[in-house]
Amino acid sequence: MKRNNAVKTIVLGLLTLSALGIGTQVSLAGPAPEVESGTLAAAIRASGQPCARVIEKEHQGGSVWLVRCNSGRFQVRLNDDATAEVVPLD
Repeated sequence: MKRNNAVKTIVLGLLTLSALGIGTQVSLAGPAPEVESGTLAAAIRASGQPCARVIEKEHQGGSVWLVRCNSGRFQVRLNDDATAEVVPLD
C-alpha cells in the first residue's frame, strides 16, 4: 500500500512540474523551415554572387542559413517580403 501511495505522489509531482513547464523543454520556433537549395542559390545569384549549385546548407535559426556553394560560402537571410540579404563569408 505504501508503494502505491509513493508512486501516486511521484506521478502527481511530475504532472504538476510538467503543467508548470518546469523540467520540460519547449521549442517555440518549431522545426527548421524547409527551404529548397534552388531557392537559396537563386537568392545568392540575385545578390550578384555566383552560385551554380548548393553543396551544403545549415539552418542557423529564424530565417538565416549558412550556404556552401560551388563558388564559396554565404550567410543568407530570407526576409518575409521575398527579398534576401546575402553576405559572402569567403
